Amino acid sequence: MMLQAVMSAAKEQARQTARSAALTVAGGVLCLVGLGFLTSALWIVLATEYGALIAALLLGGLYLILGGAVLAFGREPQSRVRPEARPVMPQEPPAAPPRPSDPWLDLAEGFARGLQAGREIRRDRR
Repeated sequence: MMLQAVMSAAKEQARQTARSAALTVAGGVLCLVGLGFLTSALWIVLATEYGALIAALLLGGLYLILGGAVLAFGREPQSRVRPEARPVMPQEPPAAPPRPSDPWLDLAEGFARGLQAGREIRRDRR
């Protein structure tokens, strides 16, 4: 009985994942088609006003800048390796109290923690 419930939940999860993937692919294809038409229209406007050479230069530069921005934002930051904590020796003087924190930094940290908590709750529901 329990195995059947687990299998049913797994099938439903697979169905939802497949549906989400299919809609994502369809949306991506439609966006690419729209980008093609917009590029074509921009080519016509630029070629009419400035000529084909300038139109090619401008569109190539635009796509180069956009591609570089996407690549820059798509990179995952390298994980920072924290040095291993040393055991606190009794001879060492106590650590200095922490400096007062910036309220904007506290606000950003609270926002990030809230986003992470929301993601964990959403992931647990699936």
